[in-house]
Amino acid sequence: MKTRTAIVITNPHAGRGKAHARQMSDFCRALRARGIGAEMVETVCAGDATQIAARAAKEGATDLVVAGGDGTVNEALQGIVGSHLRLCVVPRGTANVLARELAVPHDLAATAEMILRGRTRFIHAGCAITERTNERRYFLLMAGIGLDASIVRGVHPRLKRRVGEAAFWYSGVEHLARWQPAPFNVEVAGETYTATFAAIGKAPRYGGNLSITPRACLDKPEFEICLVGSNSKYRYLRLLTHVVRAGLAEDTRGDVRFLRATCARATGDAPVQADGEMIGTLPARFEISPHRVEVIVP
Repeated sequence: MKTRTAIVITNPHAGRGKAHARQMSDFCRALRARGIGAEMVETVCAGDATQIAARAAKEGATDLVVAGGDGTVNEALQGIVGSHLRLCVVPRGTANVLARELAVPHDLAATAEMILRGRTRFIHAGCAITERTNERRYFLLMAGIGLDASIVRGVHPRLKRRVGEAAFWYSGVEHLARWQPAPFNVEVAGETYTATFAAIGKAPRYGGNLSITPRACLDKPEFEICLVGSNSKYRYLRLLTHVVRAGLAEDTRGDVRFLRATCARATGDAPVQADGEMIGTLPARFEISPHRVEVIVP
């Protein structure tokens, strides 16, 4: 039987300095004590997690453990799609939506035991293709067009480190006050819809515990797409209260629509984000990747 070897990617900005580094060193020792070879590698700058993950796949590691937020996980994902590597997420960042979806424990000893057991499930990744550059960006949670991408673009990294997930709320409230809704078109199954916001969901949760695509499923090879067509900032504030309380739903106004699809194309003038990371502007296509990602779960 092949010896299991894990590369543990840590984002030093995702935790609290020396305490985070010490915890992750202890975590690697816990893996080794359980018979799993473990090497910790810290990211230094943007894009490092992708290169580390790709190198781990090329050099024959069996598991990739990512200790960070959804942004670090998304970076690492770019390096493992199509490979044999199993992915494990250790929640240690600003937002840990994927870890919440998978019910990964925060306790590192429990996570080490989870990795040892090796129970997995397969996730169908989404892929966003920016047509101006033909660059492909894989995502496991969601892609967003319009307002949310503008908010992501405006969040200051230092504020994220200081107040965590609340940084997106601060940025969002400030941004909404000066935001001018710009309509764009979304083509799905031969139909064209006009929207000012779109969420292409692979998971029910959307940043923290917000629910915008509640029927999306990690295990299914399809998206749930939420389209909002309103041009009113007041309407967006009302919709936000619905999202916080009970999740977004269609109503009699007809400016909130849900679709199920395996691909979509959006055109117009609006920014695009994937898993909380800016990836460019429209036009863009969104597809279900033919490659599934094997993820270690409790």
